Amino acid sequence: MAAKSNEIYNFTVSPSVIKADTDSTVIIESQSGTFSFFDGMEYDVIFIPTEKSDVPSDEEMSLSGWDKNRVVHTFKAKDGKLTLTHKFLGEQEWRIKISSTEERYDQYENDNNIAFSRGRWKYIAAVKKGITLSVYSLYPDLYERNVKKCDFHIHTNFSDGTETPERTAANYRKKGFDIISITDHNIYNASAEVAKKLDFMHNFKLIPGEEVHNGYARQLHIVNVGSKYSVNDIFLDEPERVKAEVEALKGEVEVPEGVDEREYLYRFWTYREIKKSGGYAIYPHPFWTWKGHYHVETDMSEAVMKNGLCDAFELLGGCSVKENNLQVALYYSLQKNGLKMPIVGSSDSHTTMPGAQWFDEDSTVLFEKDGDTIGAIDGGYSVAVESVQGEEIRVFGDFRMMKYTHFLIENYFARRAEICNASGIFVERYLLGDTGCKDIICACEDRIKKFENEFFGR
Repeated sequence: MAAKSNEIYNFTVSPSVIKADTDSTVIIESQSGTFSFFDGMEYDVIFIPTEKSDVPSDEEMSLSGWDKNRVVHTFKAKDGKLTLTHKFLGEQEWRIKISSTEERYDQYENDNNIAFSRGRWKYIAAVKKGITLSVYSLYPDLYERNVKKCDFHIHTNFSDGTETPERTAANYRKKGFDIISITDHNIYNASAEVAKKLDFMHNFKLIPGEEVHNGYARQLHIVNVGSKYSVNDIFLDEPERVKAEVEALKGEVEVPEGVDEREYLYRFWTYREIKKSGGYAIYPHPFWTWKGHYHVETDMSEAVMKNGLCDAFELLGGCSVKENNLQVALYYSLQKNGLKMPIVGSSDSHTTMPGAQWFDEDSTVLFEKDGDTIGAIDGGYSVAVESVQGEEIRVFGDFRMMKYTHFLIENYFARRAEICNASGIFVERYLLGDTGCKDIICACEDRIKKFENEFFGR
């Protein structure tokens, strides 16, 4: 997840996320070589609302009126910082434009009896042009939630993936992921040993999972996350029991018109068993093209989602742009007709090596509360993110959270990923046997938490 502007690397804005409709204080520091905050010097600041005006519009309307009636505030720097106070109205992104004048720069030189002869023209050009930084004001329900980057569909060498669970987990942390579920084919909880070794990493969570394959047709997939036992094991160890229980469903379950009865009943049984196991069922990749045809008939996909045979839909996942696009179109078509279904974005990655296809292309941004990952997905506090190399990042889901996620992509995730990468490097070494790296990992994780607290004002 890349930043749009280099200014996020040259300036820190603390906090960058603030509570809407409250008087707030924002502290800005500079690491720029040409734009510094000199003590006692005055800077002009304009707070620009991106969506809803906060000034009287006079003869012009809404945001056009804001352009005409905008207010220029003046703040003095102190201790190399600029401390701003403002009431950020409504839930929206705000652009903060900061500039100064050559006259103030000259006065600063005179008052302090100094002369910036080398590079002086760069300083003056920079302060006159100004910088633009961003903050986001949120209503309390979203402000109180923690932002997590997640992937709930991952494969390792325990099935048809390439890397071990250890290396897979480390590579995900390098990319800034906070929550992952390794969901190997026919194998439950391949990450158990990794989770045990990393139990001291409170900011990085591995949830047990599996990709369940139905006994009737091996290509009938559903992702089972967070269960207490394996549904795959029942298919593998007790096929006659499954067959008998599916047969018994014929008199109990109404099969929708136009879909294969046997497949539907197996899907029904599988979903029910996942719920018995305490798992969360995610419906994956229906438009994945396999042997020349889509993985699932569209009528069946509609029946699965309309009749509640899954808990969430993998809106994006391990597919081409076209296949993902079809999944998005299906979801919004069903939503238009009244379906309410939580969504995730997952990679379905089979390798995490640099440049690998799918890895880190599709992910979930989750707004979690009290550590309840599944509750956040189920409550609709997740969006799916598509990040195809060489293309603009796309976000899908609830409009309100999509807007906020775009702000986080541009201002938060890119900077945080640098620290996560450092942690992930030592996580990999630790999992491969270098136990002396534990203290370094803890130091990196503390720094990640410090950055989060500063960014979100906690």
